[in-house]
Amino acid sequence: MVKRILAVVAAITVLFTMMPQEGVVAEAAKKPVSTSKAASGSAIATSGSAIANSGSSIDARPGKKKHKKKKKKAVRKQPKKTVYLTFDDGPGSKVTPKLLKVLKKNNVKATFFIVGSQAKGQKKLLKQIAKDGHTLAIHTYTHDYKKIYSSKKAYLADFHKTEKLIKDYTGVQPKYFRFPGGGNNHYMSTRLRNSILKELHKEGYKEMDWNCGTSDAAAKYYSASQLIKYGETSHWGSDPIVLLQHDANSKYHTPDVTAALIRYYKKKGYKFSGLNNYTGPEMCFKRK
Repeated sequence: MVKRILAVVAAITVLFTMMPQEGVVAEAAKKPVSTSKAASGSAIATSGSAIANSGSSIDARPGKKKHKKKKKKAVRKQPKKTVYLTFDDGPGSKVTPKLLKVLKKNNVKATFFIVGSQAKGQKKLLKQIAKDGHTLAIHTYTHDYKKIYSSKKAYLADFHKTEKLIKDYTGVQPKYFRFPGGGNNHYMSTRLRNSILKELHKEGYKEMDWNCGTSDAAAKYYSASQLIKYGETSHWGSDPIVLLQHDANSKYHTPDVTAALIRYYKKKGYKFSGLNNYTGPEMCFKRK
């Protein structure tokens, strides 16, 4: 009898354990599962893989950071005893070819600030300047002070006309320009000057004035020997020397004066270069 009762109890127990535990399941549903640890773990894993993929120097382990060493930017030192011969207002069909021969004979490179209206139709001469290794730069197209300094728009239209001509004739993209009359002249207001500079700086240009000259803008009043003297003694400020001359056809003394100045500065230990090798700051006359 006892055995039978025990058997019945055992059967009831098995049957009870096989039934769904609805009350337990319902209670569990009421308690939200904490996901903060899981989510946090996922985020760390994802973040860690993102760091690895990005090549970041930050160590994924907390409390440890690796700092990349900043590479020092290589700065080319500007050679002090250097003369940058610069020629404005050309090319002159009669003067520039003679000047190129003087420069070639002395193995000297120079910079030519081109006036577009003077260069038009002289493709061969412009290509020769580039072929000889000289720097081509911009000095506007018309060189008409009243026109180019009437507005920023007028100046830039004139400027880009010469830029296009140089690129079309030689394939060279100029990097330097010079304001007619220099960066401080009474035709151009400070506001206009700064506005033009801001725009051309965006285009990658540097303005380049001078700190030495032969005074050949008034060449008809001076002999070659006077021009040479000015070129030897008019330098102000520190080196390097940026020497202004002109190679328009009316400046017929320029080839001989240049030859004399090359001899003079070589004896003084100076070297010569085009502005394409210039590494110093922009040289633009300050406004008072």
